[in-house]
Amino acid sequence: MLLRKIKNKLVYEKEKWTTWFNKCICYVMRNPIVKSMDETIDAIVERRASISRYGDGEFDIIFGRTQGFQGLNYELGERLKEVLVHNGESDRFLVALPDCFGSLEHFTPEAQIHWKIRLNKERYQWYRIMNRNVPYYHAQISRFYFDWADKSQAPRWAEKLKKIWSGRNVLIVEGAKSRMGVGNDLFDGANSIRRILCPAVNAFNSYNKIIEQVRKCANQDDLILIALGQTATVLAYDLYKMGYQALDIGHVDVEYEWMKMGAIKKERIVGRFMNEIDSGAFVDESFDNSKYLSQIVYTIE
Repeated sequence: MLLRKIKNKLVYEKEKWTTWFNKCICYVMRNPIVKSMDETIDAIVERRASISRYGDGEFDIIFGRTQGFQGLNYELGERLKEVLVHNGESDRFLVALPDCFGSLEHFTPEAQIHWKIRLNKERYQWYRIMNRNVPYYHAQISRFYFDWADKSQAPRWAEKLKKIWSGRNVLIVEGAKSRMGVGNDLFDGANSIRRILCPAVNAFNSYNKIIEQVRKCANQDDLILIALGQTATVLAYDLYKMGYQALDIGHVDVEYEWMKMGAIKKERIVGRFMNEIDSGAFVDESFDNSKYLSQIVYTIE
C-alpha cells in the first residue's frame, strides 16, 4: 500500500511538472503559424497544390504509439517526421497542422479540452520536430464542421472545397468501406471518379502495393484524393514528388454528412467505416450501390 502511494505520488508530480514545462514552452519557443482555412483551400485550387495533413494521430505514430486504424509502425513514424519538415519547400506542396497552438476559442468546448490536454503533455515534443521558420497550412480543411464553435462557415467552406475537384478526373485512394461521397453530392462536380480500395486498417503495411497501383491507374493530370489515415500523409508527399496532385483529405465525406444532418454529436453514418465512434468498424457487407461498384478499378487485399 505504501509503495503504491509513493508510485502514485511520483506519477502525479511528473505529470504536474510536464504540464508546467509544456505551458512555459510558448514563452521560449515560437508557436508555429497556421494559415487560415480559406488561404489553404485557395492555395490548393489556384496552384493545384498537394497537401499532407498532421493531427494528433500522426504525432502518436511519430512517437511510437498506435492510433485508430493504424498499429505501431516505426517506419511510418520516420516517414511522417521526414514529410513534416518539408514544409515550405514548394508552392505546390503544403504541409498542414491543426490551428491549436494559440487561442482555442474557435473550437467547441470539447475540442478545446482535447487540444489543451494533448499540448499540456506534448507541446515540446511536437515543436522540436517542426520546421517553424515558415507558416504551415490548415489541417482541418477536411474537418470543417464538427469541432468548430461557429458552424455557420461550414457550408461556404464545403462549396469552396468542391471547386478543387470541379471538372477534374478524380482517383480516390481510400480504405475499404470508406465509400467517400457515396450517397451524397460531394463529388457531383467531378468529371469522373475511379477508386482504388485499400486495407481499412494498417494500410501502411501494404504501402508499396498501394503506390505501385496508383502509378498504374493515375494519369498525370488526375486529382488524387486519399483517405487512408496516417498513410495518406506520406502517400500525398510521395505522389507530389512524382508529379501528381495528391490531397490527404480523409474525413471530408463524414464531416460533409454531419454538416448536412446538423449533427451535434458524432453520429454513425450508414455504409461508412468510421474509426472515431463506437461500432464504427461494423459496416454493412451487403452494400451494392451499382454506381460506386462501377468506379472501383482495383482492390488491394
